[in-house]
Amino acid sequence: SSSSIIRSNRPERKMKLVVALCLAAPAAGFGFGKKGAKAAPKAQKRSSSGAQYPSVALPWTTTPLDGSLVGDVGFDPLGFSKYAPGAWWVGDEGDGSLKIFREAELMHGRIAQLACLGWVFPEIAHWPGKDNAFGKMNPFDALDAIPKAGWYQILGFMVACEVWRINKLKDPSYMPGDSGLGQGPGRWNPFGFNYTPEEYREKQLQEIKHCRLAMLGIVGLAAKSSGAGDVGVLQQVGESFSSPEYTSLAGFYFPEGI
Repeated sequence: SSSSIIRSNRPERKMKLVVALCLAAPAAGFGFGKKGAKAAPKAQKRSSSGAQYPSVALPWTTTPLDGSLVGDVGFDPLGFSKYAPGAWWVGDEGDGSLKIFREAELMHGRIAQLACLGWVFPEIAHWPGKDNAFGKMNPFDALDAIPKAGWYQILGFMVACEVWRINKLKDPSYMPGDSGLGQGPGRWNPFGFNYTPEEYREKQLQEIKHCRLAMLGIVGLAAKSSGAGDVGVLQQVGESFSSPEYTSLAGFYFPEGI
């Protein structure tokens, strides 16, 4: 039956979604929406030490996090902040900071923001494409619509971006998430950003909050679309505010005309 076919194909579609999200990781190298500081970025300060500090997020615990990182509220229940790894895949032993962890958080958060937008945007507007390839409302179904040549292009583009990003990590003065955009000497600033240090730190806080929210949001979107067929999330949400026809008859006990 059609329902059994959908169920049998669901694991394969989910696996393809995971592959697509992994390939999308290098897109963080562009740092869309990143607003730079007035001067060239400085080296990442140490944010974890042997000392213990009260946790704001978990008041009954302590944490090695000292609060110097933007958005740090002491949330580290698994104790990752006890370690300060470097880019070990390029021979970097680390500089005592949590630079790699913050880089990973920003990278995944920016990808999640783009993924949340891409998850619902086809319901608003999309290219026609061959065989309506861009018109799939459910992203799980959209993965099957991408031709092999398209996957090769995506893979090549993302690998190139990832190589570029990893090479930037070798610079000891590299600031996590910095892609060379925004204000400052030698940086590309097409929108003419000119924040004060206080304003810039506030923008950084806004970004990290949006990153964390998007990482949770994309999980919710994926769960909502799982097994929904060719129905988009926006349509599902819209239907949540309407009631089936039979509910309007609930409590109708009198014959018509009375």
